[in-house]
Formats: sequence, C-alpha cells, structure tokens
Amino acid sequence: MSDLWQGALVDCAIWHARTGDARREFRYRATYLALPIKAFEAGTLPIQPDGAGLWSIRRRDYGARDGSALSDFIGDQLRPAGLQECDITLITMARSTGYGFNPVSFWLARDAGGLRAVLAEVSNTFGERHLYLCRHPDNRPITRSDRISGEKLFHVSPFLPRAGRYVFRFDPGPGRFGAWVDWIDAEGTLRLQTSVAGPARALTPRLLRRAVWRHPLQAQKVMALILWQAVQLFLRGIRFHSKPAQLPRARSEAKDR
Repeated sequence: MSDLWQGALVDCAIWHARTGDARREFRYRATYLALPIKAFEAGTLPIQPDGAGLWSIRRRDYGARDGSALSDFIGDQLRPAGLQECDITLITMARSTGYGFNPVSFWLARDAGGLRAVLAEVSNTFGERHLYLCRHPDNRPITRSDRISGEKLFHVSPFLPRAGRYVFRFDPGPGRFGAWVDWIDAEGTLRLQTSVAGPARALTPRLLRRAVWRHPLQAQKVMALILWQAVQLFLRGIRFHSKPAQLPRARSEAKDR
C-alpha cells in the first residue's frame, strides 16, 4: 500500500457538479504527485526540484513563488497554529513540457497523531492565488468524516460570484488521497460540488516514466478542459461575473463547520 508521505503517484478522478442556474457535471482524470517536502528538497525522489524533463516541478510555482525553499514557506504558514514541526507532503500536478497550471495544490501536515492541517493553495487563470488553511481550532486530527468550513475570499470562475463559503473534506489514505470541496452560496444553498480523489501508487522511477509518457501534455489538457467547460457555460447563458480586484487578504483559515 503506497504511503503519501513516502512519495506517490495519485491517479485522480476530478469531478465538478453544478446545480441551481444550470445542472451540469464535468469529469476528467489526471495523475497527481505526492511529494514529501523533506525528501523532495533533499533530491532523493525520482523527480527533482527545478529539474528538466517532460514533467517538472518548479519551486517558483508554489509558496512565496520566488524559488525559495518550500519547507520555509509551509513552516511560516503553519507556525501561527503551532504546527510547524509536522511532516509535510505536497499533492500537486507537475508542469508538462514546461507548461503548468494547478487549480489547487494541497499541502498535507501530519504528525504521529494523524493529519493536523491542509493548506489549499488555490490559483486562478489570472495568475492570482489564495491560501486556505484547513484545521480544527484545537488542532485535533482531521478525519475522513470531518467537514471544515471557510469563507470564499478568492475569485476562481467567472461563472461564480466571490461570495458564500467552502466546505472541505479530506482523506489522506493510506493508499489513496481525496479532497472534496463544496461551494455554498450567500443564501446558504449548495451550488457546486467538486472532488479530486484516487488511489496512490509508489513513486518509483519506472512508474513515473510510464505516467509521463502516457500523459506528456497533461497540464495543457487540463487547461483546455477548463476553457471548454467555460465555453459551454457561456453558451448556456450562465451569468458572467467580471473579475473583481483581488482582496489584500491572501490567506484565510477554514475551521469546523
């Protein structure tokens, strides 16, 4: 059984289901990487920081986005909550042939007691990002049945307003990863459900090569699917929301529902 904290390939099914003004489901598949940050920065994983190849992970795509150490960034995010000593695994999609776009990456923080926090690093197609730190107020372990809620503070889709709240749920395995994020509008109605979930396989050089050769243009495919979905919503007459100025608050906390 593959352990996300040893490094893994996660074969994820990605699902969006919209209700209300339009009932629509959107599904596709992608292979995510589970990267234990200590091992990744030490260069002991089959994929190297800022390395060359059809798939690559660039440190400037994450955290402070200046190429600095990822461990420093996540330590700074967890320190105010007293969780800076946790082991960290980053769940993310690699760049493919130099191109990269991650709608969301997940930083998992655990200790001997279990999963203590998840930092969801959310990006939009305008080059902006927001950090949602998901945890219990008392830092007790996050279980698969826990729902953690936080205010929506970041513009992601032009077909959704920047209002309401998210409800997060996580399953860190072993042998799998799952993240479920529901959007509830300002009136309290569930309007969008999303999930990224799938089984985990060992991150070995052979299995990594196989995944790369099967999906050499994965990031490009994901962006194309996002744009195609936007076109279909536009053609159905769904209200278009112009992008508001990003809020100065680039980090927020989601706690118990």
